[in-house]
Amino acid sequence: PPGAAFAHRPSPRRGSPVHDVLIVGGGPVGLSCRARRSTAEGCSPSRKTRTFAVSLTMIVATGLATPTITNTQADASAEVRSPYATSESNTSGAQGEHRDARCYGVRVPVSVARVGKAHVYGELCQPRRGDKTSRIVQLLVPGSTYNHSYFDMPVRRSHYSYVARALDAGHSTFNIDRLATGRSTLPPSSLYTLDAGVQAIHQVITKLRAGDIGHRRFTRVVWVGHSLGSSMAWAEAQQYQDVDAFVLTGMSHVVRQERPSTGHGEEIPFEIKAKDDPKFRGTVSDPGYLTTNAGMRRFFYHEPNADPAVIEADERLKDLSTAADSTGPTLPPEQSPSRSIKVPTLIVVGDQDPYCTTGVCTPESMLAHERSYYSDTADLKAIVVSDSGHSVQLHKNAPRTNAAILQWIATVVS
Repeated sequence: PPGAAFAHRPSPRRGSPVHDVLIVGGGPVGLSCRARRSTAEGCSPSRKTRTFAVSLTMIVATGLATPTITNTQADASAEVRSPYATSESNTSGAQGEHRDARCYGVRVPVSVARVGKAHVYGELCQPRRGDKTSRIVQLLVPGSTYNHSYFDMPVRRSHYSYVARALDAGHSTFNIDRLATGRSTLPPSSLYTLDAGVQAIHQVITKLRAGDIGHRRFTRVVWVGHSLGSSMAWAEAQQYQDVDAFVLTGMSHVVRQERPSTGHGEEIPFEIKAKDDPKFRGTVSDPGYLTTNAGMRRFFYHEPNADPAVIEADERLKDLSTAADSTGPTLPPEQSPSRSIKVPTLIVVGDQDPYCTTGVCTPESMLAHERSYYSDTADLKAIVVSDSGHSVQLHKNAPRTNAAILQWIATVVS
């Protein structure tokens, strides 16, 4: 895309091509992007508050066993509805925003360990191209305290919506709320596990391929994750091997330890119990559900390159997390579930994101740190987006970022 610079490094595999690495920026870009602290007024690192990196829920999933659900468990488990739940509809709110596409709101039935019967909500959008509709579907998996609005932010959709850009490129999207978020089932937090979330997404993938969602069999599935939605991809690949390519944004195995502060020395928790937040009061009573504290969404952004209207919408649309989202020990590379990935994989991070390795963040440093956590067959590539924070696709340079992602997908999936 315009404004993008490519660099190359030799592949460690004999006879294989070089790894292309890309840095995308909102202005002039080069091959070095110095990791800078936020210059926003009142935002400075502090040791007096909890570690921001931990608050961003860096999940390093351990080996996840596939449990069996008995008929008794499935029958006995009553579905817990989301506070967002509405009656089933053949169309979604996205339909009015993406007029050149067919969009449907879908509740996908799943059955997972401990939770039993549940549903995953998603919005399936297919481009209108006569009678021809792509057999490729991008499965969009948002991060912790986000729902499907992350990939379809209702602020200048032509600029910030990844769904809109994917449709323009001719790809279908299935934009989901993970189990225990949004319009999907909210099980008792004591029963929900990361394993259950991964199982549910696997069942969604199976149904996409079988034609059980939208009455079209998709032959190729590309997982596009953000943050927790990226780390869940590692666990899904370890168990199922049913995805054709991965785009992993806002996540790595190495994290810079940075801490947010109000700038006045106050210790304000990054997350609070959702039942104590005005948005969820009266609809979420389970004390195990969490959400971000008021004003904390801005720490997902590099504010000099962020639209205040987007941050405000992010705050308004924030969602839930549970303790299961933020547990799991860091494993050495040879034991990491990400080594199970055997298909093309693209890592995308902002240079201001704590997950953008350490010190000076460049595409080369990302690959240097991440290469050992993936198999050679993953054909790993990296994009570093300049002047962008954790929510990398919601900054002012989002069109370039999304164009670079879609360009990569076009080269590896057809």
